[in-house]
Amino acid sequence: MGEILRIERLDKSFGRSMVLRNLDLTLEQGKVHGLLGRNGAGKTTLIRIIMGIIPRDEGSLWFNGHAITYRDTAYKNDIGYVPEDPFFYDEMTIGDLLKLNSSFYSRWDARKAEECLDRFALGRKSRIGNCSRGMKLKLGLAVALASNPELLILDDPTSGLDIPTRRDFLRDLIGRLAEEGTTILFSTHLVHELERIVESVHILHGGRLAFSGDYGEAKRARGAADLEDLFLRVVA
Repeated sequence: MGEILRIERLDKSFGRSMVLRNLDLTLEQGKVHGLLGRNGAGKTTLIRIIMGIIPRDEGSLWFNGHAITYRDTAYKNDIGYVPEDPFFYDEMTIGDLLKLNSSFYSRWDARKAEECLDRFALGRKSRIGNCSRGMKLKLGLAVALASNPELLILDDPTSGLDIPTRRDFLRDLIGRLAEEGTTILFSTHLVHELERIVESVHILHGGRLAFSGDYGEAKRARGAADLEDLFLRVVA
């Protein structure tokens, strides 16, 4: 398969603090990619740059072979994004939110949206302001999945989910999406959660990409027992 996202020589600083430096990263289509790093390693900053939420200082980005700038918006139609703390308008109902988002995405799948509501036990008439953090995360996932994205970016989305939902999401939803050809970039500091689903690993350390490659090959080459062991060997 070809590449869906390519980043070259990316730099980003906040004031005098350099968060990302000279970073190169390529995501192959149809794979589950794990983006790992300690807290403060730059994972969320990188994702926000990809999503055009914040500008980069230097570097180039390509999505599906097309160069993208900070002001571009069209490519976002093909990306589903779930941040750690999704923001929604509290006065809206879940049904209102889905109707609003359906107008933004050309490949919106109403049937899939309904399936997600059923799976996550979310009522269409529920007011978002009355939803718990876990419910809002589930709603964010429902919106992202219903948009039928080519690339699904997840920024530590499971931290607010209950154990059964987290297990269902990781083993069932992610696996099914991967089988359908969706490329997934899963950022987390909970390394063990990716063990059974990740195919390619990208580890940030000190603002740089300390490792990037196939998980199985890296595990064998470095004699790592599991993903957590590989992570610790890279960042030690």
